[in-house]
Amino acid sequence: MLKLTVAEAAKITGTQDVSKPDTAITALCSLEEAHEGGLCYLTSLEKADLLKDLKASALIVPESAKGQDIPFNGALLYAKNPEWAFILLMKYADAQKQKHTSGIHPTAVISGSAKLGANVSVGAYTVIEDGAQIGDNTVIFPQCYIGKNVSVGKNCYIYPQVVIREECVLKDYVILQAGAKIGSDGFGFTFHDGRHQKIPQIGNVVLGNDVEVQSNTCIDRAKISSTVIGDNTKIDNLVQIGHNVHVGMSSIMCAQVGVAGTTEIGNGVILAGQVGLAGHMSIGDRAQVGAQSGVMTSIPAGQTYFGYPAMPQREAFKLQAILRKLPEMHKEFRTFKKQLEETKNLSFFGKLKKLLGL
Repeated sequence: MLKLTVAEAAKITGTQDVSKPDTAITALCSLEEAHEGGLCYLTSLEKADLLKDLKASALIVPESAKGQDIPFNGALLYAKNPEWAFILLMKYADAQKQKHTSGIHPTAVISGSAKLGANVSVGAYTVIEDGAQIGDNTVIFPQCYIGKNVSVGKNCYIYPQVVIREECVLKDYVILQAGAKIGSDGFGFTFHDGRHQKIPQIGNVVLGNDVEVQSNTCIDRAKISSTVIGDNTKIDNLVQIGHNVHVGMSSIMCAQVGVAGTTEIGNGVILAGQVGLAGHMSIGDRAQVGAQSGVMTSIPAGQTYFGYPAMPQREAFKLQAILRKLPEMHKEFRTFKKQLEETKNLSFFGKLKKLLGL
């Protein structure tokens, strides 16, 4: 439970103007689930008519609402961006929760040659191999595996059952959600002497600062050199990233995206759910790909693609519109074909009359 006053909430969010600063806040809640002691936010005044029955104790509204008659009896906070102000309060509330047990659990197995920074926590049954380095304030939850010579930066969170294989690098503020696998062998084989022969995958994976990888996502190590995920990129659950892929900064990959090997993905790219990328191609900066699209060729910067195979969104939507009309078009075609067949044995003028309906 939160224990804040409206004045304290204003300080956390940088909000300058408030009313009823001594009002107590005990929870953050949505407009739909507002209750006594709760704080909500409103991004525009279009829903202001809903406020007269709002049971919350406090509300964040846009600065543009100053001086207007708002039908709400609780405390008001005026913010440039109400949603971001609310998120800052969520960050504050989340930071108050103790998600892990501090210190090194006695069942953790840590190599004598591993180096742990200040204030590192390691959970039960976690294994940290020879030569691994863990930065200050990093938290490793139970049942994780940190391979030989892995480097983990400062202030990272590694949740339960994460595997980080040998030689991989995590920079600072990386979050790996439960079950993420970093550095498994890339899917590399060559057909020789009648068999698929394994190609050793001797590279690694490098995750930049502030990268988040969510549950059960797999990022394969490079054949040689590195598979690289750039700073601030966020990767959803159940994503597969192949060997030698390079992803730029601040890109987003939604659930079940699959990226084949040696693909270059730029900065600020958005790949929606279940997008598949063939290998050896490039996706330009700020490109967007719609859900369930199959990308077979490179995409220029700033373009939005959709469909299977993926094409510029405008073309894809035109094609979809035509496809929806196919049953009707097919019916008309069969009618026209039948009319033509009925005129085969008629004279020229008979055929003309038949087609004209005379």
